Amino acid sequence: MSEHRRAAVVWKGGAPQRKPIGSWHGLAGLTLGLLALELVVSPAAACSPCIPMCLVPSVHFEQRLMTCYRTEYRTEYRQVRRKVTRQVPEVQEREVRETVLVPCTRKEVRQRTTMVPTVHWETRQRTVRRTDWVEEQRQRTVLVPEVRLMERQVKVLVPEVRTEKRVRTVMVPRTRAVERQVKVLVPELRTEERERTVLKSEVQLEERQWLVTVARSVADVQSVPVLTAARVAVTACDPCLGSVVVGCQTVPQLSSVCVPVVRSVLEKQLQKVMVAVPSFRPEKQLVTVQVPGVREELRTERVPVTTYVARKQTYTVCVPGQREEIRTERVPVTVRVRRKQTYTVRVPVQREEVQTYRVAVRGTALEKENYVVQVPECRPEVRVRKEAVTVYRPVTEEVVENVPYNVAVQVPYQLSVSVPVGCGW
Repeated sequence: MSEHRRAAVVWKGGAPQRKPIGSWHGLAGLTLGLLALELVVSPAAACSPCIPMCLVPSVHFEQRLMTCYRTEYRTEYRQVRRKVTRQVPEVQEREVRETVLVPCTRKEVRQRTTMVPTVHWETRQRTVRRTDWVEEQRQRTVLVPEVRLMERQVKVLVPEVRTEKRVRTVMVPRTRAVERQVKVLVPELRTEERERTVLKSEVQLEERQWLVTVARSVADVQSVPVLTAARVAVTACDPCLGSVVVGCQTVPQLSSVCVPVVRSVLEKQLQKVMVAVPSFRPEKQLVTVQVPGVREELRTERVPVTTYVARKQTYTVCVPGQREEIRTERVPVTVRVRRKQTYTVRVPVQREEVQTYRVAVRGTALEKENYVVQVPECRPEVRVRKEAVTVYRPVTEEVVENVPYNVAVQVPYQLSVSVPVGCGW
């Protein structure tokens, strides 16, 4: 909508209706026509002296809201059935025959020529320089140190002490007694009655069963070995007469005798015993207790207060100093004196000498040798293996898809419009 074109709202039956107006010139013409119509219809309403003033149109504009509609397109979906062919993968096993080269080795005898080291001895001669040491007498000049005493004047610093009087300020303490009030905590005891729980011991008799081991006497017969003397017939030969004589001889004999014996047999019996069982019962008691406390008390005490007063004090100080003094002293001075000295030197003298020696000369000789070599080679071998092969199979199926399409929708919106309002509107 341009700036010069507006929309006029005409109210019919309580509902606004929009009508376009061409331009402001058309609106002014419409206003003038309405005013002229009003003058024709009711000429008595206008006063005769004000006719020029009433012919001027009085028009103002009002802002009013108008509901308009615009077309918008929305996307909606509808379900459509279609047939789709898809490739479904399947895995199949197939046998594959292939020829493989298998590495292997074979032994091969070869011949090679090698250089073998050899050693032989040779006699050679060489000239050697020998060194001999010969003693020679030589002279040299030596600086010999000598110590001599010489007199010299030396400046010496002699220490001395002088007396000085000095003044210093000393703080002299002065103590005086001052009365002060001090808060003192005075201990006191107050009596309180408190309740406490005391455990009192009691003894109760309980009947309990105990397992007791009792020895019971049982009469029994026991076989006891007894040693007795028995008479036994013994034959003896008389050496004088040569006749056989039968005699008796007492021999110890072990026999068993049955003796009545009383033995103890252990038995377990249950016996009832009265046992005193101690126990405790709580009992509350009122006890009077002395509770320590503290109370504040204001006391006046004389406290010594020390103050310091400045006083000047004169004192004597011994100040150390130094003064210069010239003294004559005998000082040892070291002087070097030149002297000739004879000494013996060993001088090296070289001479040539022919020397014979044996040398081990190393050489090489050619030799042929046989050696075994592992020669690598490959032999063909046929192998069968199974491998998985993916095969695609076409499958037709029916699919439901959402297909988009556009739908036109009227959407209301409000528009603010300037409406001319004048006389008679």
